[in-house]
Amino acid sequence: MRALVTGADGFVGQWLIRELLEAGDVVFGGARSRRMALHTLGESEAARVQWRQIELSDAESLTAAVRDARPDAVYHLAGQSSVPASIADPADTLEVNLMGTIRLLEACRREAPDAAVIVVGSADAYGNVDPALLPLRESTPLRPLNPYAASKAAAEVATLQYARCGWARALATRSFNHTGPGQSDLFAAPAFARQIAAIARGEQKPVLCVGNLTAKRDFLDVRDVAAAYRALAERGAPCKVYNVCSGDSISMREIVDALLDIAGVRVKIEEDPARMRPSDTPLLVGDATALRRDTGWKPTIPLDRTLRDLYESFLV
Repeated sequence: MRALVTGADGFVGQWLIRELLEAGDVVFGGARSRRMALHTLGESEAARVQWRQIELSDAESLTAAVRDARPDAVYHLAGQSSVPASIADPADTLEVNLMGTIRLLEACRREAPDAAVIVVGSADAYGNVDPALLPLRESTPLRPLNPYAASKAAAEVATLQYARCGWARALATRSFNHTGPGQSDLFAAPAFARQIAAIARGEQKPVLCVGNLTAKRDFLDVRDVAAAYRALAERGAPCKVYNVCSGDSISMREIVDALLDIAGVRVKIEEDPARMRPSDTPLLVGDATALRRDTGWKPTIPLDRTLRDLYESFLV
């Protein structure tokens, strides 16, 4: 299979490339920068990727990348992924995540109409839901609470419109939380792991700064997420939305406690107002029945291994 990955130099992008290369795919990686930081992708693996410089605001760069790759599958991971950044600049987030997706879909419509297009969305689009509706199914209405979530919901609508019109063989995901080695510490789990690793090395006082620890989330290992995306490219149904999730929830406090147990350190926990979101969903847990039924995918990596690998990545 020939694959084009946007956001190929990002956290999920590098793990997805590893998944695709291991499967024997010919991989084209689209990224904004000519000089990429390889967090989890090795130099030898990166050398097997045919890199293309793309910009979501530049339709010509996207069209050229799709034309060059002649892909059987397109994985759209590029975008603005920070909730705080979206709150600071909602217009830019919508421009990148919605209009960038439309430009890519249009490039696929013109240059690769038979390619499977996987547009990665976010379960954040569900918003604050009635606990009686949990676990969330794809039929649950979307009620986004922040500009990032709204931009992903809008991009999903655009993706399904292209699919319904027959312009692209596209589907969308609502991906729940995922973590693992290489994730930026702008996100909660790696932020905890980085601080705890610094405390364990004696480089930081035993004080852990946190945001809201009561929120409960559905977590997957990034490597299982990468496997799910390739399974969807092979066996997913166009014009459909898929939850990518574990079906279980864990509180952020439990994440902290697990990391502290792994590190074997004791800390004082302090809330940091800067880490609190203006609006935060108390509980998100999904139902992955459709994904499992259509593709045969299932998660294989337990969360304790994910957190151990994440913590150890900050010790290097």
